[in-house]
Amino acid sequence: MMPTIFVLDVPEFRPFVDHALSLEGCSVQGPRLGYWRLARAGSLEFTRKAMGLKPAVWHGALTAGMVGRITHFDNDRLVVEES
Repeated sequence: MMPTIFVLDVPEFRPFVDHALSLEGCSVQGPRLGYWRLARAGSLEFTRKAMGLKPAVWHGALTAGMVGRITHFDNDRLVVEES
């Protein structure tokens, strides 16, 4: 299954949606029932500093759920790939 993250539809998490919209081949659906669904074949990659996120929001990035395998998650970079 395609790597997917679910993002709460609140202003603090909007940079994830905006970044996903700029990724070639990324499917952005929502908001629906208060969440966005971001999915892309291969991998999803996000960079905290480039998106202007504070660390507290960054570390809550996956609280709404995900599908796939986390292959990298540190203070600045998140990569979710197919499992």
